[in-house]
Amino acid sequence: MLLHETRKTAWLVVTVMLLSAGMPLAADEFQDAVEQAKAAYDEGRLSEALEYYTAALEIDDSIAELFYNRGNVHYDLGNYRDAVEDYTAALDLDDGIGQAYYNRGNARFMLEEYREAIVDYDEALAREGDDEMTFYNRATGHFRLENYREAIEDYRRVLEINPDHINAHYNLGLAHVRLAEQLENATDD
Repeated sequence: MLLHETRKTAWLVVTVMLLSAGMPLAADEFQDAVEQAKAAYDEGRLSEALEYYTAALEIDDSIAELFYNRGNVHYDLGNYRDAVEDYTAALDLDDGIGQAYYNRGNARFMLEEYREAIVDYDEALAREGDDEMTFYNRATGHFRLENYREAIEDYRRVLEINPDHINAHYNLGLAHVRLAEQLENATDD
């Protein structure tokens, strides 16, 4: 069962003027940190990207996209708890970033917090519409929780969107087998 981990990055194009006219140096430092973070991320220098995003957030922590992007860096580094915290901070600032729900769901999935991941996938689907990867990941979360009926429903939704999704076909069959076993065990009790 493969978790689709594709995330979108909301690169912030910053043409920010800080409110205080007496802070052009901070504005320059901020702009430089954001540009350096993007360049480092694009080049796969994740530790550097993390440092630059952190520096930018120390200057201005009111921009949701910076938390979102730093969350992506944390995720790529395997720092799933930190990723959850950054996606949450992004959503606290701007709950309109639907992709942050999906990404936070993926981080929670990696932490084996399947119930919380499913809640995030639900929200991502409500905000972003039907999405093959979100249905697939939610189905896999249901499967891990042994909610086989829900898993079956979501794997079917994946196949409606993409009939060639091999893993969804396989997992759909496996979920049917596990549901039958679950029902058989329930009648044995």
